[in-house]
Amino acid sequence: MSEIIYNPEDAGTELIDKKGKIKKIRKYHMTDEEMIRSKEKWLEEVKNVDKRIKKKAHKHFFNPYRKGIYYYQIQTLYLLGANEWHSLSTIISKLEEYTSNILLNNAIIKETGYKTAWEKFRGKSSRSLGQKCKDYIGRIQENFVFFQRLSMSHPSGYKLYQARAAVDIKRINKTGFEQGAFFYKLSTYNSMKKALPIKDFSRFTFPKHEGRYISYKFIGTIVTKDKIIKGGVLL
Repeated sequence: MSEIIYNPEDAGTELIDKKGKIKKIRKYHMTDEEMIRSKEKWLEEVKNVDKRIKKKAHKHFFNPYRKGIYYYQIQTLYLLGANEWHSLSTIISKLEEYTSNILLNNAIIKETGYKTAWEKFRGKSSRSLGQKCKDYIGRIQENFVFFQRLSMSHPSGYKLYQARAAVDIKRINKTGFEQGAFFYKLSTYNSMKKALPIKDFSRFTFPKHEGRYISYKFIGTIVTKDKIIKGGVLL
């Protein structure tokens, strides 16, 4: 059975994790006031965006993140077209174009030497002590997984859920791509209840050692060649 979706009222309370350690539930949600302010800022940001792009997203949608790479990745999917699949290469190209026009403040330029948001993100070194050191492409993909998490303990995608949206991930077999080709979609909905992410592996053949990544605790829908798991339940 899947974990419970994060409840804002639980923020600040304690729980016992799988290792028996007591952990406090962090605040992952936006308050009503924060949602209003966030949406107002975003509407100002997109006031000059082509109407055809705006129509592709549901009227309730807004980008709920503060300016930074999370915001930029969601904004990239929005600008490419909500509710449509986009290849990883297309997303990277659009993300570079978009963030190359975002200038950093003088203090950051002086400290880092980077002039744009793209230069800063692209130039960030991989974590030398991390279990899995990722280049900038790996970090982009990791962030898309970040948006899909709605579990009780670490619901990092909850703000997107509040904005009645989800990031869907599709992985397909493709010649020359040993790990498969990845596609992503910003899906927008008319209610929070429907705004649950999808992992679509129906056109991808998993190596045997990757079977463990088809988690029954994933809050959303997982589609493989031979089964569908929705809300932790095998259909």
